[in-house]
Amino acid sequence: MCTVGSMTFSTLYSMKDCLEQAKVPILNRWMAYGDTVEALGRNKMTPEFFSHYFGIKVIEYALGVIKGVNKPGNCPVIGVMLSFFEKKNIPMEDLFLICVNFKNAFIRHMLEEGVLTPDALYEVSLLIDRNFAGVIRAYRDASCKACVNDIEQSGSHVEDFPVIAHHLPLPEGGEPCTSALQYLQEIEIDIEILDELDEIERETLSSLDLSGVIDYEGYREVIGLFSDYVKVLNQLFEFKELAYTLIMLIELLENSSIDEMGEEKRGMLTLYIKAIIEDLSLWRRAVFVDQSAEDIHYLDRTLLSSIAQLQILLSEEGDAETEEIEFF
Repeated sequence: MCTVGSMTFSTLYSMKDCLEQAKVPILNRWMAYGDTVEALGRNKMTPEFFSHYFGIKVIEYALGVIKGVNKPGNCPVIGVMLSFFEKKNIPMEDLFLICVNFKNAFIRHMLEEGVLTPDALYEVSLLIDRNFAGVIRAYRDASCKACVNDIEQSGSHVEDFPVIAHHLPLPEGGEPCTSALQYLQEIEIDIEILDELDEIERETLSSLDLSGVIDYEGYREVIGLFSDYVKVLNQLFEFKELAYTLIMLIELLENSSIDEMGEEKRGMLTLYIKAIIEDLSLWRRAVFVDQSAEDIHYLDRTLLSSIAQLQILLSEEGDAETEEIEFF
């Protein structure tokens, strides 16, 4: 039996191996639905693009929830997807159509396999509907924040727009934050590991500064830095989600060929990578060195947004893999 919080997935847990083998068929069915294809097409995305960057990872994370490895409602790839969608101004109704067809594909597969019992149907609905509610809430909150920024830049006041003010999210979803001081009182950190990360950060940034545009060697060095961060974060339970997010960043970089990028795109990529490394460096110092961070998870959303921006950059028209996608 797998129980996560107040949610129990004992029926789905007994099917976990079969569901693992079915993730690609479920993904293919999801991407084949007419509503999915049309919603993606309206927003200049192909099913192949969505499958590669989001679809398969959403399914894998859901299977991780069933197995008890992942927490429901805390999927980093969903965070990246929402940041990506928000930056592309994708309508809420299209987000709904894309997400609801994941549930439809999951249920249809189980029905055809003859394993859709009442208990299984209840657990699938519980798993996906709860996560879907979180997706809608997060996307609404992100849209409200964007509206607030526009209003403030125009010189108006949020209070003049009661509908927006009513929907403003609480900080970090209303959950209490853990400060660096509080966190470090409860655990012991290997200072040598943190010093090693400091040295790697400085060497990597120095290498990037020497060449205005990143080359293949520097690109691999950056991926190595992020991999080192993952190794350290995986030793600290509190930062498993940040480690997962970095893994997605590594996969994004590894699946992109720097040799096929033009000089302008390489220059933009260099700027993004420098910014991410500097954000990681500031976070490491604020949490583990200066212990000044009021919330040890403050970097999470910034990193998700940076990955979404990188996906947009690396998916611009003219790249071999995404030539059919006309983002700009």
